[in-house]
Amino acid sequence: MSHEAIRIDVCSTADRAASPDCASESTRVHSSYLRFPADVPSGGRLVVLQLRVRRFFCPGSTP
Repeated sequence: MSHEAIRIDVCSTADRAASPDCASESTRVHSSYLRFPADVPSGGRLVVLQLRVRRFFCPGSTP
């Protein structure tokens, strides 16, 4: 196995999302965070997948 790694950076481009609580759509971004799904070897190399995910405000909640 090679000691080299492949890093894949992925950034969400969604401009809206439905709230899991009230199902209303929101376009107001609350924040973002990084997620690192399980690393998977590919062709003998380590693959690191870095996802930047957005959180949206729920339009049904009170500020």
